[in-house]
Amino acid sequence: MTGNDLPAYAIGALDPEEVSAFEAHLQTCDSCRTELAAYRAVGDNLLMALPPRQPSRALRDRLQSRLPGARSRARPRLAWSFNQFALGAALVFLLVLNLVSLSRLQALQDQQAQLLDQVRNGQAALAMLSYPNVQTLPISGQNITGTILLDRERNSAALIVWGLPSLAENQVYQIWLIDPQGGRVSAGLFRPEIGQPFTTEALFSNQNLSMFVGLGVTVEPAGGSDQPTGTRVFKVDF
Repeated sequence: MTGNDLPAYAIGALDPEEVSAFEAHLQTCDSCRTELAAYRAVGDNLLMALPPRQPSRALRDRLQSRLPGARSRARPRLAWSFNQFALGAALVFLLVLNLVSLSRLQALQDQQAQLLDQVRNGQAALAMLSYPNVQTLPISGQNITGTILLDRERNSAALIVWGLPSLAENQVYQIWLIDPQGGRVSAGLFRPEIGQPFTTEALFSNQNLSMFVGLGVTVEPAGGSDQPTGTRVFKVDF
């Protein structure tokens, strides 16, 4: 055994054969055991001389990425991200599908309401034709023909007009009752009936029709006007 064996043994630097020989020597040498204990105490103090420091996040991530199980642990996160993407795409598709369905439903409801109005107006006109005291007044204008059915006793009237031009979305036909002084009172709004060669519009006034001397129709902005502002389509005297 040499003088360097003792410190080498303390730090674990001896070969296995040298370790066996040195440990056999330690069993018979008190001074070597005492010196070995001193070496080990110095080594422990050196380990505690510097305060512990946390490794940087970048260093920790690099070390973790080199572990054998790091790649297998990363795969579920990629699969979960794909599942989240697929779920989001499905939700967007369902949302678009619902919006399209609602739009189509609204269009069908509008068409149904328009058809119901056409049926009611047609029924009112047919009913008036059966009344004995109904006046039939001709309508004539530029490329427009038709009839006004006027029932003064029941205070009702109906327009049956052929050849009314289609209107822009921001326009509407407005009916005006004309009093003896030339004043105009609004009596309703309507648009040409889609898919029909003629338009039927029933008119039920809150005022007595006997107070008026005529009826006219003009083109007005959507929602109507307080007084005529647009082009006159036709006028009929009672």
